[in-house]
Amino acid sequence: MPLRVPSPATAAEVAASHIRDAIITGALAPDAPVYEEEWARRIGISRTPVREAIQELVALGLLTRQGRTAYVFHPSLTELLEIYDIRLPMEQLAASRCAETADDALIEQLDQLFARIRERRLDSDWYTDHEAFHMRLFEGSQMPRLTSLIQSLRSQSEPYVRLAVHIDQVFRENSKTQHSSLVEAVRDHDPARAMAVVEEHLMTTRRKLAEIVQASVALGPLPLDPSAPLGAIAHHAE
Repeated sequence: MPLRVPSPATAAEVAASHIRDAIITGALAPDAPVYEEEWARRIGISRTPVREAIQELVALGLLTRQGRTAYVFHPSLTELLEIYDIRLPMEQLAASRCAETADDALIEQLDQLFARIRERRLDSDWYTDHEAFHMRLFEGSQMPRLTSLIQSLRSQSEPYVRLAVHIDQVFRENSKTQHSSLVEAVRDHDPARAMAVVEEHLMTTRRKLAEIVQASVALGPLPLDPSAPLGAIAHHAE
């Protein structure tokens, strides 16, 4: 009986599993590069599914990209706290201005974006929808320079947040209340409430991410379940 040739999707899943196992066990150290050619040779598949696997692991926060090369994510508590300390006043200002000036069209857009992140989903696109919600809120401030600065800082904290929402599903579910409150503050044109919700949201996220980073430093490689689906990584920081 001839052997079945794995489909590209299956090959990508196999590649992702191999690379993730190497990260989890510490065989791939933080900041180590992950090369398509090397992993394709190791696994015995073409580069295309390895490329897809790397993209998925970047989406999950286990890898980061610098140019065309992917590296194992290296959490830094000092970096994380600095980013959130800078983000807080900027995002509060943007949210308050949005609440002051938002029209019905913007509020409807925020409602639609919130509806997407409110869905109970395990796919990696949830983070993309989550980011689209926040950036549309900040764009509503009509302060493009401020929005650009916020986007830059959020991109620097992206690997931490991606990792957190996949490690801790409860953390993601609990954030829905804060997102709903943000939409209501904009709908009610209440800038003070918008600022308060942003502070609560960022400080809650900051605390959770700090727990995860501290746990990873104390315990070494992330003790995730290698058999778990990529979109359903088990709890780590609790």
